[in-house]
Amino acid sequence: MKADKIKNYIIVCLFLVFIFGICFFSILQEDREFSEMENRNLQQFPKFSYETLKSGDFTKNFETYMSDQVFLKDELVSVKTVSDMAFMKPKQNDVYLGDDGFYLKEYRENTEQIDKNIGCLNRFADSLPEDVSVSFLLAPNAVSVLSEKVPSVNLNDDQADAAKHIEETISDRINFVCPLDAMKSADNKDELYYRTDHHWTTAGAEFGFDALMKRMGEEVPECNYRIEEVKDFYGTMYSQAPYSFAKSDTIRLPVQENNEITVRYTEPAGDHTAPKACKEIDGVQTKSGLFADELKTVKDKYAAFMGGNFTRLEIEAEGAADDESVLILKDSYCNSMMPFFCSKYKHITMCDLRYFGMGTQTVSEYIAEHNIRKVIYVYNIDFINSDNSFVWLE
Repeated sequence: MKADKIKNYIIVCLFLVFIFGICFFSILQEDREFSEMENRNLQQFPKFSYETLKSGDFTKNFETYMSDQVFLKDELVSVKTVSDMAFMKPKQNDVYLGDDGFYLKEYRENTEQIDKNIGCLNRFADSLPEDVSVSFLLAPNAVSVLSEKVPSVNLNDDQADAAKHIEETISDRINFVCPLDAMKSADNKDELYYRTDHHWTTAGAEFGFDALMKRMGEEVPECNYRIEEVKDFYGTMYSQAPYSFAKSDTIRLPVQENNEITVRYTEPAGDHTAPKACKEIDGVQTKSGLFADELKTVKDKYAAFMGGNFTRLEIEAEGAADDESVLILKDSYCNSMMPFFCSKYKHITMCDLRYFGMGTQTVSEYIAEHNIRKVIYVYNIDFINSDNSFVWLE
């Protein structure tokens, strides 16, 4: 009996030392402003006032602050992930830990949101002049292409049903393609998506580009690319459920020989600032090449494509096969496709509606001013299922 009491006292003491130790070192350590692991800004100590206390903002922000600034947070999250895996818990923060080290984001279909978004895309396409062609590449996600790697106990909906529904409701005005079936049956399908990130790889982006060109009835240029490898990439899915045994990815950046590419960050607002290599030309941040060198060494290495997501970019590709002006409305899946688009089209504008807002010029006005005769939508299924920024087209 005495031995049991001593054991209990030891357990209680260890627990108290752990709890108060974490609190003590959390107070002593300098507050972090940014988490490389989570790829986001962390909550700083909130300013106190009677108004913020009354509204509840102070207590809410203080709770977030305590969570963000806890001592050894990244290490504790990793320990939790490992322990959950040991107890056969396959999902963390809507991410499934699948076979062969693949992180797979859970997909739960929101048909109402899909219909709203497709309605916006349809009405926008129908409003354009008849000589403007509109095409739509719907990119499937890894959770559907690599469905056999998802744990048997899961709550995923079938993206094939979503793709079929979109195809049935899309306007006849739009050339539509979703390469889900082709990607599922591809010999190299394990190479089409990153293990630790929600994006497709450069190989996946090329697969999607080729499918789009075929649907549009256009030829894929024959190009020679020099591949630059960016190693030790741990993506957004890893950040949601990190553990020490995860295998990193390698990003492959294709550089086309004999194609001088200039990127103009005409409206740089987005989730990144214009790359450091930019020079101001005629009041616009401008750089050569598609890739941001300074982002090849940070955690969010996928942002090396284009430097991240921006409201609008204008690209000139001198060695492109076709001297055409194209507008691409896109999400981040499109960023890794740009080397292939630049091999095809000389004048490209990329527009990300998430950062668009009520600017001084609508998308339709931009199309008319720049004499654009080709519009391409590039969105992944989960984005169509969840995003609400398509209203800016109307």
